[in-house]
Formats: sequence, structure tokens, C-alpha cells
Amino acid sequence: MRKLALYLLSFIILLLSFGYIIFIKKIKYEEVVFNNETDGIAVLTGGKGRINLGLELFSLRSNIQLIISGVDKKVSDSIIIPIDLKNNVNITIDKDSESTYQNAMVIKKWAKTNELRNVTVITSYYHMPRSMILMKSFSPFINFYPYPVKKIISYKRTYKENIFYYFFLTEEYIKYLVSHLTIFIK
Repeated sequence: MRKLALYLLSFIILLLSFGYIIFIKKIKYEEVVFNNETDGIAVLTGGKGRINLGLELFSLRSNIQLIISGVDKKVSDSIIIPIDLKNNVNITIDKDSESTYQNAMVIKKWAKTNELRNVTVITSYYHMPRSMILMKSFSPFINFYPYPVKKIISYKRTYKENIFYYFFLTEEYIKYLVSHLTIFIK
């Protein structure tokens, strides 16, 4: 019985390690082109450059919808939205979402309300896999297009910074696995 438990534990560790390697390969940053079929842009807040990128892409098209999801309740709209876009009815700011799961639910409702079929998703490269699986799961009839914020590469990281970086990615991998479990339970 002990041998079976040891084999099973070894198999689980091997499976998780293999999954981690696949996850690391999945989050490599790649340049993307803005999809011209997009009728909505969903920005998931929480990292540098996300809102600015969303507003930049929003300004390229006049008839597109934009949601900025997960804005802290303490942050005023005037800090986020430039003066020239202040009264734009195509911009929605969500201050209720506090997790990627809640972002996906709010974006589902927003897309349905605005009858959107093609939504560009803006978030960080490492957050994109988790965001996409949740949104595609909750809104299977909507086409989601990933548009990650450009990754700033620093080749002069110290050994300590590399360790913290991979601990951070491990945390993101665990959240990714939990998202799969959430979908399975749903």
C-alpha cells in the first residue's frame, strides 16, 4: 500500500512539473496585431500599462465598446479616463470585480448587454492563460482575442530576483490550475 501511495505521489509531482513547464512555455510574450473584427475591448486591471494600452486601442476605432474591469473602489474615474473621453458612453468602468473569476463574470454580462461577438482581452502575458480559459468557459459564444501588455525584459536580473520571479510564476501556475478546477466544478 505504501508503494502504491509513493508511486501515485510521484506521478502527481511529475504531472504537475510537466504542467508547469507547459505553462511557462505558454506565457511567452509574443507581439500581436489588433484584430479589426473586435467590437469590444476588455481590460483586466492589476498591472502596469494595461489601462493605457486599452485606451490606446480604443482610440483606434470610434464604434467600439471598452470595459476596464477590476478598478479599485478608491480610484476615481478621472484618474483613469482622459478628459477627452470623460463622457464617452462606450466606456464602462467596473469597480466590483476583485478577482479574475469576477472579471470574467462581469465581462460576460457586459458583452451580452452590448451584443458583442469579438472581444480583445488586455492583461499581462503571465495572466493571459488564466483569463482566457475563464472567459471562454463562461462566454463560449464570444470570440476572445488575447492582447498582452508588452513584456519588459531585463537580462540583468540578480539570482535573487530570478528566484522571486519563478516563485511568482509558480503562484500564477497554481491560480491557473485552480481556474481549471473552478470551471470543472461549475
